Amino acid sequence: MEDSKYTLAFVVPAFSIYLIFFILPCIAQIFVAFTDWSLDFFNNPQFNGIDNFKMMFTDPVFFKALTNTIYYTVVTTVLKVSLGLAFAVILNRKLKFTNIYRAIIFSPIMVSTVVVALIFNAIYHPERGLLNLFLRGIGLGALAKPWLLDVKYAMNAACVMDIWIGTGMLMAIFLAGIQAIPKDYYEAAVIDGANEFKKFFKITLPLIFSSLTVNTALGLIAGLKVFGSIFALTNGGPNDATQVVGTFLFRYFGQGMIGYTAAVGLVFTIFISLVSFFQIGWMRKKEVEL
Repeated sequence: MEDSKYTLAFVVPAFSIYLIFFILPCIAQIFVAFTDWSLDFFNNPQFNGIDNFKMMFTDPVFFKALTNTIYYTVVTTVLKVSLGLAFAVILNRKLKFTNIYRAIIFSPIMVSTVVVALIFNAIYHPERGLLNLFLRGIGLGALAKPWLLDVKYAMNAACVMDIWIGTGMLMAIFLAGIQAIPKDYYEAAVIDGANEFKKFFKITLPLIFSSLTVNTALGLIAGLKVFGSIFALTNGGPNDATQVVGTFLFRYFGQGMIGYTAAVGLVFTIFISLVSFFQIGWMRKKEVEL
């Protein structure tokens, strides 16, 4: 009896916070999505059926934001997972200063997103930015661009920043997976004459597929729900070139369109859930047990 009291004493406060700040707002969002609630009708919201959803699917800015979000998610996830795996394989070896290299690659995740965005704003500055100064310094001034001011380069520049931030975390997860593989497998492969490529594709990759599943899910979710880095770096500009669903919601919510943003948020939440569900389900089937 005493044990159950202690359990409730710990569970109830945590569950209450989760209920108030997550479950209830999610339930409220479903109802608000079907109203015309806005700052113009703040005290008298009216049920408007699926009007918000019709508006969303005829809004060209929404489709631009959705396209940008998907592009951003695919590019950052593929490159973060690939680089994280490559660094994990390399830094799993007994190299000099291995721990220092691991710390350097991992450290960006510990820096505030806003601070990183300010740093990259300075790096990408068209005149005084370190990137353009470096290119001009080595005689490649023709490659210097207004990276965040040109619609052709802004989204890719934002992707580079996210890759720099997130690769270290995925590397750490891959590294943990690699180090959990028994050494006997590699010793047997060496006896059979397997080279490094065969050991990687026949032993390492199949046995860390669970880590690959987790990292891919983390990359997809982080990419789809991106907001802070884009908002701090470009605020969706120039000309909506980096507009993502997160900044799109912030813009319309700031304009007082509460019902409309609730509808967009509801649809996008379902979209993220479906993508995550099918990605994890498909990759789980390919995992190999140790």
